[in-house]
Amino acid sequence: MALLLISSQHDEKTQPESITSLHERVGKFNGLNIFFIETSGRSCLTARQACGVESAARANPHASVTLYMEKTPIANLSSYKSDKDEVNCAITQFLLQRIENVRILRHNLLDHLEGTPLWEFYRSGLLNKSNTPLVHRSDAIRVALLWKNGGIYLDLDCIVMRPLDSLNNTVGTVRDFIPNWIENGVMAFNAGHPFLHFLMKSMVLAFRPDNYLSLGPSAVTEAILDFCDLDDLPANTLLLCSRNSSLFIQPPDSFYAIGSGRADVFYQQTTDLADWNKLKHSFLSHIYDSGSGRLVPPTSLYAQLARDYCPFTYRTSESNGSF
Repeated sequence: MALLLISSQHDEKTQPESITSLHERVGKFNGLNIFFIETSGRSCLTARQACGVESAARANPHASVTLYMEKTPIANLSSYKSDKDEVNCAITQFLLQRIENVRILRHNLLDHLEGTPLWEFYRSGLLNKSNTPLVHRSDAIRVALLWKNGGIYLDLDCIVMRPLDSLNNTVGTVRDFIPNWIENGVMAFNAGHPFLHFLMKSMVLAFRPDNYLSLGPSAVTEAILDFCDLDDLPANTLLLCSRNSSLFIQPPDSFYAIGSGRADVFYQQTTDLADWNKLKHSFLSHIYDSGSGRLVPPTSLYAQLARDYCPFTYRTSESNGSF
């Protein structure tokens, strides 16, 4: 099996396939578009990020899984190289060479805002004032790509456990945060859905450079309340909203069965059976704090999920102490 790479900058190891080859591959898939975004500009994924991509591809073998990577490194990111980087690049290369339904697109990702209500916001320079540019850029780009192309957006710290083809025009609530809180780590929409256009216009007004959530969960939550003329957001409910459109609010167990308030559960040496049971009805598990560098013991819930759903990534990185 092989992975398709389309890149604006080629190197000797990763040459893009022809457009003809791209069309041949797309014909193999069922039309489901799953995508991830990496905005740092680094050349390789971390092992934990690669785990998300591998798990989505394995659980959805007939879907097209796309990883959008920023081609221009963000200023102030460390250029220090370590042995862990070599392992991470080897894992990324595996995704490149061996998983047929994954492709990596390396672009200037902010260009995807063109033609959306976020374009003039970006062109004005306001987005460049962000104290958390990686977060705010990702929040903006995912909504623009969903509006233009449709599909299912996933954060790179998700481990996918089941097929996602039943998800459509939906987002998920969390259990252990403030009431009526919608996360934006999993978003599934048809292209052109009117809520997404409304959301992008709302994000321009909601932006606060010192608030990393201002273009993310808080913006999505407030936009749904306004767009659907609601005072609260009941989970497991189909909402009939403006412009003859609808949204389905997933219950916490769909994506966030173990929420941010219980993130420690993923990293403890022993796993409580009750936490496994919480994931029985989940499409995926959003692994909070995965980017913090916390140690992942081999007997932890996080390690067991990785072992089951991204086996190559976990096996390769764990043997080198880099997961």
